Amino acid sequence: MRPTQLYSLLLLLMGVLSLTNVLGVVAPCGSDGPLLMGKDGKPRWLDTKALLECATHCVAPQMPAMARQVRIKGQVLVDILVDTKGKVACAKVIIGHPMLIGPAVEAAKDWTFRPKKQNGKVVSFYGHLQFFFSTGGTGKGENPCTVAHW
Repeated sequence: MRPTQLYSLLLLLMGVLSLTNVLGVVAPCGSDGPLLMGKDGKPRWLDTKALLECATHCVAPQMPAMARQVRIKGQVLVDILVDTKGKVACAKVIIGHPMLIGPAVEAAKDWTFRPKKQNGKVVSFYGHLQFFFSTGGTGKGENPCTVAHW
């Protein structure tokens, strides 16, 4: 098998793995302690905007050299669990190009947050972090913490 065929096969397999995430095969991270709950009694998930507002430190993903060479761009969605100390305890890819998911997960793991309280107790919380990998500069309304550029 030629290297280009191996590369294509690898991308195909990685794409299938990403697709399983979209189909709900990957379970959310488990929490040892109390979780931030919604009024409906289910765990409350914070979106990227809410996560940016309570972040004390954020890291933008790095564009992989190979992705830069083949000019890949796109979005990666990472689900995180933040522990009671404000550190990311778990990060799992939900969807994204196989060449971009590694840097997105690594960036997510480096974020820190102000701890959240509910009913007077510090709680862990879930969040959806959306990262963008693009060919241009940071666009209007984009946060530099969530964008990787060539």
